[in-house]
Amino acid sequence: MAHGIPSQGKVTVTVDEYSSNPTQAFTHYNINQSRFQPPHVHMVDPIPYDTPKPAGHTRFVCVSDTHSRTDGIQMPYGDILLHTGDFTELGLPSEVKKFNDWLDLVSHCKHGRNPNA
Repeated sequence: MAHGIPSQGKVTVTVDEYSSNPTQAFTHYNINQSRFQPPHVHMVDPIPYDTPKPAGHTRFVCVSDTHSRTDGIQMPYGDILLHTGDFTELGLPSEVKKFNDWLDLVSHCKHGRNPNA
């Protein structure tokens, strides 16, 4: 973990003391803060899923680690969907198909793609 410190037009990058040991970093920051949050990272509270998007803005919808549990997710309207992490529990072909079907559903219903295009 690093952050820049401006100094006379130059940026000095300091490296977090735990950057070489992610397990120790997680333990340290998890114990010393109410939720894991590295220094210089500001948490942003999510907005309700049905909040209208301001004109002229691009909305990114970020989800992760759904592990084949996409049923019942209330997806907000957005322009770009980012899914990170695991989308299956076991990596079975049926789970991949289910996830692909879900992506098709949310792209038609929530992200403005014309299913007839």
